[in-house]
Amino acid sequence: MGCDIHFYVEKWSDEKTTNGPSDIKDVRDSNLSTILKLKREHRWISADTWIEEYDDWTNYDNAFYRGRNYALFAKLADVRNDGSIEPLDDPRGVPENASYAYRHAVNQMGRDGHSHSYFTLDELLNSGVDWTLFSNFASTIEKMKKVDPDPSNVRCVFFFDN
Repeated sequence: MGCDIHFYVEKWSDEKTTNGPSDIKDVRDSNLSTILKLKREHRWISADTWIEEYDDWTNYDNAFYRGRNYALFAKLADVRNDGSIEPLDDPRGVPENASYAYRHAVNQMGRDGHSHSYFTLDELLNSGVDWTLFSNFASTIEKMKKVDPDPSNVRCVFFFDN
């Protein structure tokens, strides 16, 4: 059985609307900030392009990264590692402040999802890793750089399934 990564990108933002699944609380807060002309609080929101399909949301066709590269999985979260790759970190879990869209994806996968983790773009860029060694992931880093000029305001959140 193969292992797949479910890879999403978030940005730290005060934008009033988000693309994809949204929490009624977030919608309410956005509407109130518009009506009351208040500045919206910063929070992590999805940077993925989502489409509604079969009564649910998906980013699959527009994902920042799609691939099955076990060396990359080992580097990011010690998944499918034969011991030959030093991981950046142990899986960190789902961030407490994850976007609603990511939490929705995690809930949809349920117990089949494992090894949840995340890294800011800044952490990836300053890791000392040559990302060109991991097929297609260097282009993912380049796409992530376009989300926000400050790499600390962009992060990838991900998990795996078997």
